[in-house]
Amino acid sequence: MVLRIRLARFGTKRKPVYNIVLAQAKSARGKKPIEVLGTYNPIPQLPLATPDTPEFLPHGEKFVPKKFKDIQLDSLRTKYWLGVGAQPTEPVAKLLHLVSLDRMCLCFS
Repeated sequence: MVLRIRLARFGTKRKPVYNIVLAQAKSARGKKPIEVLGTYNPIPQLPLATPDTPEFLPHGEKFVPKKFKDIQLDSLRTKYWLGVGAQPTEPVAKLLHLVSLDRMCLCFS
């Protein structure tokens, strides 16, 4: 039984949100997963805490907060499943690299 860590889409039309799930490799994308490891929102969002007073940069330009894509992940469970032998798909491997949780830096204590 080959296990894959992959993305399962939910949300509305043109506003996708993905669950990062552990599922069997041959099962359908929408089938119930073995475990939900986290969520990924690919649409850039403004940070929740923004200053009320506009800050100016040295050249007089107004500071605009950078939008970010939200990745929430249960790192302990993800490390466990990677250690057991689950294989991430390419998109999930890129997300794991973004949160510094790729296979090369797994540290078990």
